[in-house]
Amino acid sequence: MPELARALRVNALELLRQPGATKPIEISIPGAELDVVHDQLVGDIVIDVELEAMNDGIEVVGTVRAPWAGPCRRCLIDLSGTAEGVVDELYQVTVIDDDAYPIVDNQLDLAPMARQVALLELDQERLCRADCAGLCAGCGIDRNEASCSCDLTVTDNRWAALDGLVLDE
Repeated sequence: MPELARALRVNALELLRQPGATKPIEISIPGAELDVVHDQLVGDIVIDVELEAMNDGIEVVGTVRAPWAGPCRRCLIDLSGTAEGVVDELYQVTVIDDDAYPIVDNQLDLAPMARQVALLELDQERLCRADCAGLCAGCGIDRNEASCSCDLTVTDNRWAALDGLVLDE
């Protein structure tokens, strides 16, 4: 296991002995060390969470941020930014909650949670702006910058024989 990924393993026994105790964790880690392989990821993933001991487990609250670069899904211009996922997870020794992560051998492993949040956020489709008009399907012109006279009416030729049908009232 890479050295930085080891920092995401926390001794849960210390926290579980003191309900209400907190422990902040902030680490910047390359995506490869978390097994985050994504074509839009362009830098280190930042995990900024706080662990709080409870009677039945440890609650993890914070954010996972990943820098990205990729195209607008409509007009294909290059964009970049930081994807941020909110973390609010529960870790339990005896998993009672179906959504909880297990605490194994008194170790709380944040890596699977961070990987999941980062990948979900990186997979979001992005627009350059909310009203992006995209590219013309006929000529390929960027409709945000110019207009065209392409006829993009969709017709179904299977029904063409009925176009001339006149019904008596």
